[in-house]
Amino acid sequence: MKKVELLAPAGNFDCLKAAINNGADAVYLGGKNFSARAFANNFDNEELKQAIEYAHLRGVRVFVTLNTLLNEKEFTNALKMAEFYYENEVDALLIQDLGLYYVLKNKYPDFELHCSTQMHVHNLEGIKTAKKLGFKRVVLARESDIDLIRECCKEDIEIEVFVHGAICVSYSGQCLMSSYSKNRSANKGMCAQCCRLKYDLIEDGNKLKTYTDYLLSPRDNCYIDDIPELIEAGVSSFKIEGRMKSPAYVGYVTRLYRKAIDEYYAGNEYKISEDELDNLKVLFNRNFTDDFLYGKNNIFGQRTPNHLGIEIGEVVSYRNNQTYIKLTRDLHQFDGIRINDSGCIVNRLYKDGLLVSEGKAGDIVSIDSETKLSGKVFKTLDYLFEKEINETPDKKLPLEMELSIYADKNVSVELKCLNDYYSTELDIYVQKALKVPLNKESVYKQMNKLNNTEYYLNEFTLNTDNAFLSLSQINEIRRQAISLFNEYRLNSFRRTIVNNEIDYLPLKEESSDEPMYQIENRIIMEDKEYPINYVINNQSKYVEGAISEFGGILKDYKEKIGYYTLNVCNSYTYEFLKRLGFERIILSSELKDNEIDDLVEAYRKRNNLVIKPYKFVSGNRVLMYIRSDPFGKYTIRDNNLYLSDGNNEYKVRFNGEITELSIDYETTENDNCSNFIIK
Repeated sequence: MKKVELLAPAGNFDCLKAAINNGADAVYLGGKNFSARAFANNFDNEELKQAIEYAHLRGVRVFVTLNTLLNEKEFTNALKMAEFYYENEVDALLIQDLGLYYVLKNKYPDFELHCSTQMHVHNLEGIKTAKKLGFKRVVLARESDIDLIRECCKEDIEIEVFVHGAICVSYSGQCLMSSYSKNRSANKGMCAQCCRLKYDLIEDGNKLKTYTDYLLSPRDNCYIDDIPELIEAGVSSFKIEGRMKSPAYVGYVTRLYRKAIDEYYAGNEYKISEDELDNLKVLFNRNFTDDFLYGKNNIFGQRTPNHLGIEIGEVVSYRNNQTYIKLTRDLHQFDGIRINDSGCIVNRLYKDGLLVSEGKAGDIVSIDSETKLSGKVFKTLDYLFEKEINETPDKKLPLEMELSIYADKNVSVELKCLNDYYSTELDIYVQKALKVPLNKESVYKQMNKLNNTEYYLNEFTLNTDNAFLSLSQINEIRRQAISLFNEYRLNSFRRTIVNNEIDYLPLKEESSDEPMYQIENRIIMEDKEYPINYVINNQSKYVEGAISEFGGILKDYKEKIGYYTLNVCNSYTYEFLKRLGFERIILSSELKDNEIDDLVEAYRKRNNLVIKPYKFVSGNRVLMYIRSDPFGKYTIRDNNLYLSDGNNEYKVRFNGEITELSIDYETTENDNCSNFIIK
């Protein structure tokens, strides 16, 4: 059984180093554009080259996220970025846009492609589709339970599972809330985190009393105690969420999951300790859960959407601009704390009126405070702990070196590290010793000076006779050998071609201006597509091939209609679906009219064909699909239930499996499109 990969996030170079130096097998990161974490620092091209070299020399793979939807004008630049990643030995590309897949699979068939979680692969049909299309790996939806994970792992494709970090309350790739209410598309990497905002629940015009104002804010994933079950299920990669998190967070979470994985393979039972759990909590938590893994619904119930930290004491009094705290845990200068909604860094800490650097459990300490505070005290930043994590030394690999230094010959070198073996002859000529010949101890001393390299000398062999080299020549052997070995290792990251198995259909012109009416609301189902009643050309009929998600795009239906949830945003995606036999395609409801016009014109120029896509112009527009029920008892009643953010009201609909949040939608028609209307 191949050992599971530990995949860690890197929002910047410090996070990348933290991940690698604490045990990551691979890292994932984004460029400056077209990444689903647009507000992370991310990497420019030069930083990316350095990151790849740093990682590859330490045996760590680099995956890049190019996982946003692309409109027509963005597509060319996205392709240029993909070409840069390809030429600079990025190990794999995570993508969402089907048009980008369509072009890359033909242009770079040996470029490893992964289905991003933004592609919304959440069932076995999606896994089978990805396999047929030639994807090497699928990042399974966070909502996936262990039974589904087991079934997916039986397919001949790598399965990547999120094991730690934030949960998207809506199906990834299917959340339009941020785009609608904040004009920031989550599918463009600009999610405004609407699920973390306050909402009122309204029934028949009356506000209901709820346990919290943060009705959509989920807890954070933590699967660390579930590692054995996930390994035995056959998961290929464990993914840690957090490209917006600190280096200390990335480093410690990686370190803990590395420990859990290694203990499993060593045959030891591992369960996270109370101290380790406290460390995780103080770095970042909104309460932890593994409920999705076991098909439960207890992911909600947050009193606040913010970092909770750990409780360390309680305010006992306030006087003379000082807040006095009775500690139940240690507190140090420069720690971060929160009291109710007020947070601060403890720049000055007092005990008995004197400045101190720490307070112990049981002590009463005080901090400067201009306002009166009361209540529980939570530590949200542990300065000394983060300092220790951030000082983790660079990862060093064990190096085996064998030198052959014989008189009247050039020096020969053999080097081994991990699975890499390299031998060469250096242009360094060896003289006969006139007095004292070389000895192993003196040569080893110089070869062992590897502090500024990626290695430590694990084994050393010297083959020699009556030979002599100067100290500078011996040092030159080390420099040349390491330089050549690194060059060899960087060139060893070879690509393999993963072929797709798809036969494409010819393209044809489209001319119909007939509107298409959908008679009922559509819910994305868990495991299948199902017929939908449409009116097309003034005739009512059930269309079996009403395709709303990735898992259905290869199915062989007599008539295939692509729903707006397929996120068709550019002419390449449109062309790809047409070649798969789609008769009618409803464009993404996030597209603006000028973007639609660009799509139609680009398709015409490239294929010399006129098309008539459908634009969603009116009806019930779903903004969130939630695989659970955030509202408990209220959704089982036959009522008019709405969620309000103060500006907008969202209709709540629950079918026993999925909650929909939707709006009554109406927008302008477009002359380049036929109209799609939900009745």
